[in-house]
Amino acid sequence: MPFLLRTIRKAKWYKNENVPWLAEDELQADALADLSTKDNELSVWHIEDDRSNLEQVVTALAAGRDYIANLDYALFDQQILSAINIKIKDTKGGSPDEKVNSWHRDLVELSATKLMELAKAIQTKAVKERVLPKDIVRLIKQAVESGRINRAKLKPGVVGKIENKGT
Repeated sequence: MPFLLRTIRKAKWYKNENVPWLAEDELQADALADLSTKDNELSVWHIEDDRSNLEQVVTALAAGRDYIANLDYALFDQQILSAINIKIKDTKGGSPDEKVNSWHRDLVELSATKLMELAKAIQTKAVKERVLPKDIVRLIKQAVESGRINRAKLKPGVVGKIENKGT
């Protein structure tokens, strides 16, 4: 079964020493900001069963940012959606990698209850990973050199880093 990827802020999805009052099995309210919806839809990315397109999706998402920084994401089994009765729709993404844009999906007809159930499922069942800036720079350089990403589509903060200008 394929996976779905959603960018997150990893620290918001774990028990944090800065939030001592939070019970062990509860989710920080701040984590819900990572599941910000528009028109009751949530943007996610399709990842193949064997994760063969994971690196390309992560690279495209990082390349679409204003600057190079950690890229945190949650990767969860698409089957989670069935249990929550969430519908999924293919929609074109807006990354600087056209192939990756075909892997974009929207979770649609979301209610607050469904979104909270999804958040709980992500908290307990998703793999949460972080890609470090040095790896992001390397991945974006490779994507630009191979022609997958057009350098002209990158923001100045990203271009400066991949060309070793600035800190």
